[in-house]
Amino acid sequence: MTALEAVPTTAKAFTLERDGELAVLWFDLPGEKVNKFSSHVMQEFSAVVDELARATDIKRVVVASKKPGIFIAGADINEFTKVVSADQAKEFVRFGQQAFHRFSKLPQTTVAAIDGVCLGGGCELALSCDYRVISDSPKAKIGLPETNLGIFPAWGGTTKLPRLIGIQNALDIILRGKQLSGRSAKRVNLVDEVVPSPILLDVAKDFAKRSKRRGGTATKFYIEGNPMMRNFIFGQARKRTLAATKGHYPAQIKAIEVMKEGFAGGVERGLQKEVDEVVSLISDPAAQNLVRLFFLIEESKKDPYNAKALEIHNAGVLGAGVMGGGIAQLVADKTDANVRMRDLNWQAIGGGLKAASKIWKRKVESRRMTRGEMQRKLARITATTDWSGFSRMDTVVEAVVENVAVKRQVLAEFEALAKPGAIFATNTSTIPITQIAAEAKHPENVVGMHFFNPVDRMPLVEVIRGEKTSEQAMVTIAKFARDMGKYVVFCNDGPGFVVNRILGPYMNEAGFLLEEGNSIDSIDKAMLDFGMPMGPMALLDEVGIDVAAKVAGILGEAFGARMETSTVVDKLYKDGRHGKKNGKGLYIYKEGKRQGADSSVYKVIGVSSPRPADARSVVERTTLAMINEAALILEEKIVASAGELDLAMVMGTGFPPFRGGLLRYADSLGLPYVLARLDELTTKLGARFYATEPLRKLVEGGKTFYEAYPRK
Repeated sequence: MTALEAVPTTAKAFTLERDGELAVLWFDLPGEKVNKFSSHVMQEFSAVVDELARATDIKRVVVASKKPGIFIAGADINEFTKVVSADQAKEFVRFGQQAFHRFSKLPQTTVAAIDGVCLGGGCELALSCDYRVISDSPKAKIGLPETNLGIFPAWGGTTKLPRLIGIQNALDIILRGKQLSGRSAKRVNLVDEVVPSPILLDVAKDFAKRSKRRGGTATKFYIEGNPMMRNFIFGQARKRTLAATKGHYPAQIKAIEVMKEGFAGGVERGLQKEVDEVVSLISDPAAQNLVRLFFLIEESKKDPYNAKALEIHNAGVLGAGVMGGGIAQLVADKTDANVRMRDLNWQAIGGGLKAASKIWKRKVESRRMTRGEMQRKLARITATTDWSGFSRMDTVVEAVVENVAVKRQVLAEFEALAKPGAIFATNTSTIPITQIAAEAKHPENVVGMHFFNPVDRMPLVEVIRGEKTSEQAMVTIAKFARDMGKYVVFCNDGPGFVVNRILGPYMNEAGFLLEEGNSIDSIDKAMLDFGMPMGPMALLDEVGIDVAAKVAGILGEAFGARMETSTVVDKLYKDGRHGKKNGKGLYIYKEGKRQGADSSVYKVIGVSSPRPADARSVVERTTLAMINEAALILEEKIVASAGELDLAMVMGTGFPPFRGGLLRYADSLGLPYVLARLDELTTKLGARFYATEPLRKLVEGGKTFYEAYPRK
C-alpha cells in the first residue's frame, strides 16, 4: 500500500486523494457548514469528472465528505433567486444534469460513502455512482425533497431512481419528497449496504473493487416492464396526486410525466424531458413561494438573542394527558434528556404512557422502528404522582389544564423544590405568560413553549417571552424544541400569541357561516379546495369543542367586540359535544375515524335547512378575518416580521405552503383590494370586519406586509 498523496484539481471544493489505483474524491466546500452545489461548485465538479475521465491509472473512485454529519445537502437554493430567464434556468439544469450523467459513465467503478445528509443533488450524485454505502448514523438520510420546493429532481433523479428501485418506490420518494434512513433505503435497494460510521470508508473502498454496474439496476421489474401495468401505475399515481393536491402543486404531476417518459423511452429521453419540464416550474408562483418558505425555515434556526442556551439533561412533564404524553414521547424519542412525567394519579399517568406508546407503535407497524427500540425508548419515561425527582430537572414542560390559577399553583410547587436556574416552560395555548408568572419567585425562568396537537406531527413550537423572561430561558427552550425536531417562532406576550389569535377569527367566521345555514361539509370543502389541510369544522372537532370554548372566552375577554363570537361553539359545548375526543362533534366518528357530517348539529344550532355554501365567500370571509388580525399582531410586535408570522401559520395551521403564508397571500391579493373588501363586509356583516388601523396605514403608505415588516 503506497502512502496517500493529494492530487491537485482545479476545484477548491474537491480534492482527489489517491492510494494506488484508488482515489477518494473528498467534497469539503470552503466557508460553509454543508456541502451544496452552486453553479460555481458544479463547474468545479465538471472539471473533476474530466480529470477522472483522463486518468487511465485510476480504476476505482470513492466519493466522500469531510463535513461532519453531511454528505451533500443538495443544490444551493440561492440559485433559484438568481434565475432571470428560462434560458438561464435551462442552462443551469442541463449543465448539472450532464455533469452527473458523465460521472455515471466514467470507466472507473464509483462508490458513494454517505455519512450524513444526502439530499436532492447529493442523492442524484449518489445515484450516478455504481454503489452506495451509507452509515447507520441517525444523521444519515437520503432522499429527493425537490417537490417540497415546487420542482422535481432534474439532475437525473426522476429518470434514474425508478430504474434502480422500481416505479412504486420511486413515486413514493419523489412525490412525497421523502428522506429515508439507511435501513429504509437498504430495504428498497436505494443503497447497497448500511454500516457503522467508523468503517464506512473501508467498506466503500471494498465495494469499489467490484465490477462496474451496467444497465442502471440489478433488479428485474416484471410487472413494471409491462406497458399496460406501467400505464396503470402512473395513471393511479396521477389520480391520487390530483386528489391530494387539488392541482395546486404542479411539480408532482410533472414528475410523474417525466418518470413515465424516462422509463418507457430510455434514460436519454428521460433526461431531456427533465430539463424541458422543470424549467417552467422554476418561475411558477408555487415554486417561488415554496422557496421563500425554505428561506424562512432557515432563518428560523437563528436566535435573535445573545445568550447561550443551557444544556438540558433532565426534563419533566407536568400533566399526563394526550398533550403531556405526546411531549414526553417526543423528548424520549428525539433528545438525550431523561424525562419524568407527573400527574395526580396513576390512572392519568397510565393514559399519558399509553398516548406515548401509541405514537411509537405506529412507527413499529410502519417498520420505521423495531419493537425493541420502542421498549427502550418507552423505558426512558419515568413517572410519579408526587414531586420526587423533580429537584434534578433542568426544565419542566407544564401541560396541565388551561386555567391560570392551576398553572400558578403548579409553578409555585415546582419553584419550592427546583434547582437554581431551572426553567418552567408552560404549554399554554392562550394565557399570557406574564399572568402565569405574576406570583413566581423567579419569573425570569418562566417561558411559553406552545406545542400544537398532535405533538408528534405538528412541526411548530411558539416560544413566548413574558415581561420578565430572560434571554437565556428563551434560547434554552428554543434549542430544546429544535432538538425535538420542531421549527421555532419567537413571540412576545399576549393572549393567543400568534397562531391561536389568528385562528380565533378564522374559526369564529366559520361559525357564523354555519349559523347562516351553510352546510358543514360545504364550508370545509371550500377551505380544502383553497389548500388548507383540514376544513374549519373538522379542525374544531380535532382541537376539541371544549378547548375552543375556553379559548373563545379568553380571546373575547381580551379583545371585546372585535372578537364578537358566534354562538356555535357554546351551543355545541352545552350539548355535550367535545369533538373527536368523545366521538361527538360536528362530524360522526367510528372507531376514532371521521365519517360524514352529523346532521343532528343543525338542530342544536337552530338551522332548519342547510344549503351548500358559496365557496368564494367562505374563503374570502375567513382569510380576510385572519389578515385583519395579523396586521394588529405585527403592529403590537407580538412577532417580529411578516415572514415569521407566515412561518407560524404554515407550520402551525397548515396554511397552504404554495401560497407562501397568510401575509404573502395578502400581498398577492393587493392590500388596497383587501381593505376595500373589508369595508364592504363591515357594512354587510358588522364590526368584526372593521379594518384595523395598521392595515389602513399600510394601504395609505403604499406598502405591502413584507415591505413594512421585514426580518431584521
